[in-house]
Amino acid sequence: MDRVVRFGKRSVTIAGADQVLYPATRFTKEEVVGYYVAAAPFVLPHLRGRPVSLQRFPEGIHGESFWEKDAPAFAPEWVKTVAVPRRDTRAPPIRYIVIDDRATLAWVASVASLEIHPFLHSAKALDTPTSVVFDLDPGEGSDMLTCIDVALLLKDVLDRLELAAFPKVSGSKGLQVHVPLNGSDTYRVVQPFAKAVAELLAEEHPKLVVADMSKALRKNKVFIDWSQNADHKTTVAVYSLRAKRHRPYVSMPMTWEELQAARDDRDAKRLDIIAPDAILRMRERGDLFAPVLTLAQRLPDAFVSGLRISPARPRSLDTYEEKRHFTKTPEPAAEATLPTRSRQGGRRRFVIQKHAASHLHYDLRLESQGVLRSWSVPKGMPYAEGERRLAVNTEDHPLDYLTFEGVIPQGQYGGGTVMVWDIGTCDVIDGNYWKGRLHFHLRGRKLAGEWVLERDATRGDNAWSLVKVSGSHKVPGARREDASALSGRTMSDIARERDAVRHSNRAATPRAEPRFVEPMQCKLVQTLPEGKDWQYEIKYDGYRALGARTASGVQLWSRRGNDLRARFPAVAQAVAALPADTLIDGEIVAIGDDGRPSFRLLHRTATAGERIHYYAFDILIHEGTDVTALPLRERRRLLAAALRNAGGALHHSAPVDAPASAIMEAAREQRLEGIVGKRGDSKYEPGERSGAWVKCRVSPGQELVVGGYIPSGETFDALLVGYFDGSRLLFIAKIRNGFVPATRRDVMAKLRPIVTARCPFANLPEPANARRGIALTAEAMKRCRWVKPSVVVQVAFTEWTDKDHLRHARYLGVRDDKPAREVTREAVQ
Repeated sequence: MDRVVRFGKRSVTIAGADQVLYPATRFTKEEVVGYYVAAAPFVLPHLRGRPVSLQRFPEGIHGESFWEKDAPAFAPEWVKTVAVPRRDTRAPPIRYIVIDDRATLAWVASVASLEIHPFLHSAKALDTPTSVVFDLDPGEGSDMLTCIDVALLLKDVLDRLELAAFPKVSGSKGLQVHVPLNGSDTYRVVQPFAKAVAELLAEEHPKLVVADMSKALRKNKVFIDWSQNADHKTTVAVYSLRAKRHRPYVSMPMTWEELQAARDDRDAKRLDIIAPDAILRMRERGDLFAPVLTLAQRLPDAFVSGLRISPARPRSLDTYEEKRHFTKTPEPAAEATLPTRSRQGGRRRFVIQKHAASHLHYDLRLESQGVLRSWSVPKGMPYAEGERRLAVNTEDHPLDYLTFEGVIPQGQYGGGTVMVWDIGTCDVIDGNYWKGRLHFHLRGRKLAGEWVLERDATRGDNAWSLVKVSGSHKVPGARREDASALSGRTMSDIARERDAVRHSNRAATPRAEPRFVEPMQCKLVQTLPEGKDWQYEIKYDGYRALGARTASGVQLWSRRGNDLRARFPAVAQAVAALPADTLIDGEIVAIGDDGRPSFRLLHRTATAGERIHYYAFDILIHEGTDVTALPLRERRRLLAAALRNAGGALHHSAPVDAPASAIMEAAREQRLEGIVGKRGDSKYEPGERSGAWVKCRVSPGQELVVGGYIPSGETFDALLVGYFDGSRLLFIAKIRNGFVPATRRDVMAKLRPIVTARCPFANLPEPANARRGIALTAEAMKRCRWVKPSVVVQVAFTEWTDKDHLRHARYLGVRDDKPAREVTREAVQ
């Protein structure tokens, strides 16, 4: 049974409205939506302008649940999102939902997002939390009353610091205390402040409070979790439902007097508030958490100043330092540092080091709270799904160890050769290091996929199991296995050179000779991401091409690696002006009479003449140095230098200095194809479509494969085109517009040699009512001629219909720079 709820012009469909999500009380999905709509005046002020993570329970609280960070593709177009960058700039930003209105709140609830977890900061100030949060979590043997005891002790400390604080029950088993800031203090000082307060209480009340993450230390105590004060952490929203208990309990604000009364009466049950009672309480008491949004407070000046002068080194690095003599080993010392700011999404760095010590093994290190949590994996990473390997938990390492590669002298701890075997980013999916389980996704230069680390007490105090999950991974070949992810060197090379240095992320390689590589690709997006980290340039409607000046002359490659020198001799001649051993990336275009790129004109190379131009927008090799690992902004400077003596058909495609919205508007006015956005710190990733580069079309277009035609005289009346979905070619359109007699003859010349008796489309024939025009029914197909699906054409159109058809499709030209099998429907990210 479905229900529709309307909010002005917006409507929200509650699919399966009568589905029971809380079985103990028969609380349905419709009632969940009803709760959030009724609570909206109190909830929304605490969510407005903040990115949120959602915990969804599509099968109810006893079914499987998952976290939703990126807004799902099926979200209504009116649901507001904000792009938040990851630490790994090669990966696309996370598009978090922002809940600013009742319709969005209702839609979120309608997809069984029972719990809403906002960040402590707004989307406009990712570094600046609006409050400090202390999460009080009772360990085994303690309970809510113990949490109240600790909360009151915490209040005493905050009172001495002249900081007002506001408590709320989590709706689960603990308490949270919020200290409003609403100022300029950043996470860099807020988290250390929270940690210092927690450690002070643990020191003053060691039998009651623990500030250490280790779960083993929490028995009969309350853990004050200070780590929530980080830009990648979320905290359950005030007034959010909870799903960890059998009834729809609410994360509810309380007064200090109510906590004191519950403690005095030894009655914590009075703090359990379920959804219907929560609505009544809100209407009677108002928003007890309203001051958290407006009260401006500053952390103590002495604390903040001292922190900025003397940053604290993580104590867990003491063991690392005790085991090493830094006058004898080239390994990095554990210097006093604060963790550098991470980007959103929980994505951190990782490294796997191949280590030939007394026994060859691999060291897996994951970034967490300013250190590298480390495991020694004797047999290396498991690749087959379900494969399990022993991983021995070792001492934490400093972050500088991420890029350590070299030789540790014999006689020193860990003596032997160390290679950075793989390096990249790690996204923790769920779990907790201190709880003995981590489910994480690695995105490195060799590995990509999911693994799980689980503590295995049956094999020893430090024993864990490392398990491959969510599919198998291809085993690296012998050459890739014995090659550094940073320098390309083998273990023998490193041992022989004995340089024992920490490399930067830029590979130390010999002089690079330009050769063909598959160009980096853009992801299609509906709107351009905005921010100072993004650069924008025109999306040219032409042929992607790599241009090189090598020792043997000039090269000009298409994106498939075909030689374009004979086809575009003026471009090849212009490329000869590049410095020796230089490789650039760009687009060959033809400029029409109206000054705009014309894909149609590009095919008339015999008459286009001086209208053919090559716009270079990137550089891969600069005078024999591979620069693909450098940030784009640095590569642009090198490209400008390389093009200093260029002329004729070769030009520099410089970024446009204007806001994204203004650029898109100008592109519409000038009827350009679209705009490309690139992160200024992005590396060049050959063949990848990572999201560090995006494209936004003004005029929709799509590459399509010709699978047949409807004959007319010597040529055709219409081309029958489609795209590949896996191995299936799907028919989507008949293309009649955009042809002149000469182009019909040219296309027909390409089709005659590949005529076949078999229809290549998997979704034909169509039913008679399949489209607004004449459908390709079995009867209509008798008029058609079929061809092998190998010819790719560029097609312009106004939009996709809801039946996966094209509206007002128009032929632009044949593309011979892309294999037919790579033509799929371009999906907006």
